[in-house]
Amino acid sequence: MIVSEVQSLHAGYIRLTERFKALWTFHQFLKGVHKNFLGAAPTYDVDFNAVYEQLRRISSQISSGVVPNQVRDNMDRIETDLALVSRKLRLSDKAVSPSLVRRFFQKLRTEDDKIVYNLLRFYFSQPELDEDLADKIDFLATLAATHPGGEGLVPRSRSEAIKIFDAVVSHCSWPATGNDEVNALVAAMDELAEDVSRARSFEALTSEKLVENIRTIKRRLGFALANSHVLASVAICNVKTKEVFRKRLEEERTRIRDAGERIASLEQEFARTGRKDLPDEFRKFRDNHDEFQRLTEESNLRSGHVLAVMHSISEVLGKFDLGEIALEEIDDALEIPDASPEDDVEQPDGLKHAIQKILAAVEMSDGGFKEIANLGLEPWELRSAKATIAHGGRPASERDELLLEGAALRSKSEEEAARWVQNKRMGTPVGPLRSDVEETLALAGATDHRFAALIRDAGDDSLPEEMTSLVRSRFRLLRAYSSLWLLHDAEKR
Repeated sequence: MIVSEVQSLHAGYIRLTERFKALWTFHQFLKGVHKNFLGAAPTYDVDFNAVYEQLRRISSQISSGVVPNQVRDNMDRIETDLALVSRKLRLSDKAVSPSLVRRFFQKLRTEDDKIVYNLLRFYFSQPELDEDLADKIDFLATLAATHPGGEGLVPRSRSEAIKIFDAVVSHCSWPATGNDEVNALVAAMDELAEDVSRARSFEALTSEKLVENIRTIKRRLGFALANSHVLASVAICNVKTKEVFRKRLEEERTRIRDAGERIASLEQEFARTGRKDLPDEFRKFRDNHDEFQRLTEESNLRSGHVLAVMHSISEVLGKFDLGEIALEEIDDALEIPDASPEDDVEQPDGLKHAIQKILAAVEMSDGGFKEIANLGLEPWELRSAKATIAHGGRPASERDELLLEGAALRSKSEEEAARWVQNKRMGTPVGPLRSDVEETLALAGATDHRFAALIRDAGDDSLPEEMTSLVRSRFRLLRAYSSLWLLHDAEKR
């Protein structure tokens, strides 16, 4: 045989061996999916050993100088056999959803890029393209475009990604995409990737439909997926989106966890009332939260699922938790007067006495439960009381002073409300108590405005725990204030 014929036959043989490797890898992949998720072995029957022996004979024939036409006939027969194997594997693959592909690779946790490359070669060798196959290519291309060691957050360079995808699409028979369309698609994907990278909150990702815009354009790609430049842009955009989504999701996961704990407390409050059936809002939250957890574990979480659980949280807390009532609504409803510089005067004796009562209980008990249990102090309020004692009875900071005054006025409001109710029950006039109540209401209103100002000034610079402590103390004060205000207001009518 002349040299050119040998080279041509050798190139054909290399192409056959690469296709065989892709089919063998895909066969192993299907076995793994069935074993781990479907509970049974694939039903097709393929003798890979026989095909492998045929390939070995072809190699020997090329090396020994067998007549080229005979070698080509043998290669054509192997080509036909491989096409039949590919069809069997593809029929079995249609029972495997894209989410199972994602779950398999999450479980596999391998750094062997050749597995991903061979699966992509298999998919690009298929004569037809459907939505499921496009989703699987999209996921695998994202893995291929992820830089090793970057925890799934760093994309490869564009040139490196194009080189990889040039190899995996080299024998794809899909219709070619024109240069103008390729350039337009690449520019669109790159612009979307930059839009997502600038998002600083999960709300921005969803409200501006950034992720949805990416999905929309990907659904319209069709055969353009087989262009290495388009595929590289899509995959790099996916990696960048994955990075931003993961960061923003982690922030939301913290909020969802905190809200879940609050909702669990509300459920316990309902249980203590003897009510067996919780309101529908709680059931919807549990359903959405369970779905959120399940999809998170399966690495199949979408923005819609996050929005669903956030919406159900808003429904529960907005209806059943005082902490979700708008601050302005509370101020208007209770007619809390605006604070002014003239309100900043020396503490009245009643407030001083309430504060000293807290400090004395904390100092005497050193934080023990028995002496301070009735005061109902939050952990941060207890710390503020201890810090004040350590500074000779003077608050160590404005925050400590506010927390201590809030706790004292809350306790004072609750005591006066209890006395008011007792007087009414026993038929005793409440007149002598009225002046104390009116003073407490005025002080609580001013303190509430100080809480609001401190919360507003803290803004995004404060730690979530610090903001939560201020908001919770404020609303506990408002709850006690509102109860006392309602008793006082009813007496005037």
